[in-house]
Amino acid sequence: MSGNLSGPISHWAGMTLTIDKAPAMPAVIRRLVAADAQDYRTIRLAALARDPDAFGSVYDIEVARPLSAFAERLASSTVFGAFLGERIVGMAGFKTESGPKDCHKAFVWGLYVRPSARGQGVAAALMAALIAEARLSVEQLTLAVVEGNAAAIALYRRFGFAAYGVEPRALKTETGYRNEVLMARVL
Repeated sequence: MSGNLSGPISHWAGMTLTIDKAPAMPAVIRRLVAADAQDYRTIRLAALARDPDAFGSVYDIEVARPLSAFAERLASSTVFGAFLGERIVGMAGFKTESGPKDCHKAFVWGLYVRPSARGQGVAAALMAALIAEARLSVEQLTLAVVEGNAAAIALYRRFGFAAYGVEPRALKTETGYRNEVLMARVL
């Protein structure tokens, strides 16, 4: 995929999106590359600090990683960033499985939108970009979302994901265990 997407998006790559409210300044969605490592690090750390129970990683571990580790992650996964002006306000990524029997699948991870940019269609635009790119290389997407994250589950359902199970005690945090809803979508 090349180029940028700017919102509000009503139709892209064969998907029609319903966006409740157009952003004051349209978000630009683009694939992040190694040169974007600082922006990626910024949004990743913001996500882990703001919503620690929603992610498998931990802020204290990620903040200690060198910038080169973030650049390496961008090289090994497909990650999209959402920008309002020059500021990164969201991210979403996927990683293709590498085994001979599961390389037809990719795992969606790290969807996050800053609170100030929520309700403007940014998460939907990120998912649309991610799915369009994934269609070029895989047949199925899977993901895990913390049980009780109603907004994320509703977004994933809107994009055709269906729950196929719940992993009990999938994450252990300082506040207790979190189950994860397992979801999949055939492309």
